[in-house]
Amino acid sequence: MNAQLLVGRGFFTICTFREQHSHLKKSPDTVTFGRLSNLSDLRTQYQSKRTQEKIMASITRQKQVDPVSQPKLYQYYPTDEDTKRINVHYEQPSRFFELITGGEWNVYSCNLWDKGAATETASQEAKLDMLAELMELKQGQRILDVGCGWGGPLVYLCKKYGLQGVGVTTSATQKRTAEERIARHGVDAHIVETHWRDFRADLAFDAVYTDEVIVHFSDLDNYFKKVWSVLRNGGRMLNKELHFTHRKYSEVTRAMSLVNEIYGSTGNYRTLAQELTIAGDAGFEIEKIAQIPLSNYCRTLDYWLENMETHKGELEALVSPEYYRRFRTYLKIVRRSHTGHTMTLDVVVSHKVAGSDVA
Repeated sequence: MNAQLLVGRGFFTICTFREQHSHLKKSPDTVTFGRLSNLSDLRTQYQSKRTQEKIMASITRQKQVDPVSQPKLYQYYPTDEDTKRINVHYEQPSRFFELITGGEWNVYSCNLWDKGAATETASQEAKLDMLAELMELKQGQRILDVGCGWGGPLVYLCKKYGLQGVGVTTSATQKRTAEERIARHGVDAHIVETHWRDFRADLAFDAVYTDEVIVHFSDLDNYFKKVWSVLRNGGRMLNKELHFTHRKYSEVTRAMSLVNEIYGSTGNYRTLAQELTIAGDAGFEIEKIAQIPLSNYCRTLDYWLENMETHKGELEALVSPEYYRRFRTYLKIVRRSHTGHTMTLDVVVSHKVAGSDVA
């Protein structure tokens, strides 16, 4: 790489790749929520708990893919099962994640504090503005958010930058909440409830992005080929993700197994080098890599843990005391892992190379 751009007091570093490296192809209204106040609310909460229990029971009955008996990363699952496993984590009451993530946009990933953000909302918007800058978004463009969650990032980007947006999620609960947020802010966006493997696009996109989502994709090569197929020529792909600093750290430990179980055994962390190689093989040329100091993640997690303590009673009522305990333990493990040297947090931006052979 022949250029580095330092942005804002060590905030992150953008590495620009030139042709000689082509071998690497490889103030919105605040919404408040009241307590459960009627029989309909109680029924919705009960049904959510029952759904969680059924999904967990269905998965644990399948001994051949039981995360306890096969605690390995990079496990491929058929689409229907993969959807069920992902939803073990995400098909929870939206209020549960809203209370934990806080802020206006409920961003469930590392936010940025290094540029002086003093609130959760400000840190969420600083991160989303960084992603928009890296993708070079312009008014009127079409963007695709894969793993859009509860719609906060997609709505923010569409509203601030004048974009047309599509969000993809496997969770019916997330889709419902995201659609409510879209209607509330009046942006040009819609949500599709489907697995990314089954997603079809009528029109090409200018940019496709994920924010700590591709960790769930065991067949990352196929995902990148899918993105290539829905982008216009020259369109950008952005992925923000944690990476191992060496492949030796992919050996599953007891702590890693617990975290992976929280996600239905869909964890697939890789090294940055592996991701770059897969992207190049899928027909993408690397443009920029931005590395975000993990101190930002530690501070984000500190806020989440504090929010869990503050709202403990309501959170336990939404899920269960046991799930609350396990979730809090998971966050503490992740917080501890980000103080070492085994992982980095990177944003990789690449563009579709016209005429590439991705068969």
